[in-house]
Amino acid sequence: MEEKVLEELEGQLAPLEAERKGTLGLALGLYLLTPPWALFLAWLLGHLEPLGFLWPLLSALPPAYASLRLWRLKVRLKEALLAPLAGALGYRYTPHLGLPREAAYASGLLAPADRYEGEDLLEGEIGPFPFQSGDLALYRKVRTKNGTSHRKVFAGTLYRFQLPFSVPGSVRLFPQGGGMRGGEAPPLLVLLFALPFGLFGLYGLSLGDPVAKGVGGVFLLVSALFPLALLLRRGRGERVALESPEFERLFEVVGEDQVEARRLLTPRVQEALVRLRQGLGKPLWLSFREGEVWLLVGGGDRFEPSLLKPLNRGTLRTYAYRWMRELGEAGRFLEALGLELEARRRGLFPPPGEA
Repeated sequence: MEEKVLEELEGQLAPLEAERKGTLGLALGLYLLTPPWALFLAWLLGHLEPLGFLWPLLSALPPAYASLRLWRLKVRLKEALLAPLAGALGYRYTPHLGLPREAAYASGLLAPADRYEGEDLLEGEIGPFPFQSGDLALYRKVRTKNGTSHRKVFAGTLYRFQLPFSVPGSVRLFPQGGGMRGGEAPPLLVLLFALPFGLFGLYGLSLGDPVAKGVGGVFLLVSALFPLALLLRRGRGERVALESPEFERLFEVVGEDQVEARRLLTPRVQEALVRLRQGLGKPLWLSFREGEVWLLVGGGDRFEPSLLKPLNRGTLRTYAYRWMRELGEAGRFLEALGLELEARRRGLFPPPGEA
């Protein structure tokens, strides 16, 4: 990052650093005040019987206010520091917006969830590839003894790159040996659901009663629908075997067209994907659909400012390096993909199987 950019932003650091220290001090004081405050309320409201029920609510006020001030400080740092920093790097950053749920699920990479959250929308261009990206989190509703709550099951960053060419069909890449598969049910789970229906159906058909046979036939039909639905679901994508052992060790590929998938994932593109995975050091998922490629990177919030780090030029460098590293790795992969398809368009080498 150029020194000129750092100098322009450095003038804003002093007031933000003073605000950071003041907010941290206030929050610490409120957290330390909570136990004696709660004891005082317990004593006071114990003498005011009609108001005794207010004790839990009032005792939670100091930590709640401290948490609110810390949250507002993070929002303030994003708007006053991180947004200008992203702009100086050539990107448009909107902290309170994210990729819409419908757009994110159009990638075909996300498993179904009861709640979706998106923030930190980043837009710009990497070479000839316009992109949008956003941090997201998926939550599943769980039952507890106190009711229901939402548990976070995935967090990461989703990138949407526009390609200057169209990819026939749909090709998706998943981490080898596990990870989200776009909401597809595992085959073993489907068969486990189908097995009881099949057993009940066979038992009903073995009985002499016509009603029992009719019910048994219905159960047997239902049991057959489970694997049929699985086949129909999988019919939209079959596993694609490729030649690179290193690539196969990291990724599982599912494509609608085996030939087109192999034409897309040439040895050079496979090598670029291996470097991308190793460079990020995080699990990743990819989806090629028509003129778009979606990249999902698992991990934490990219733009979460650390409230414990002092705001100085070194901190700015850390933030900038974190963003540019991820975007740079993705850019190298896109460059390899573009070069490969451009070479194919010009006929510089024949498709696989025709050499």
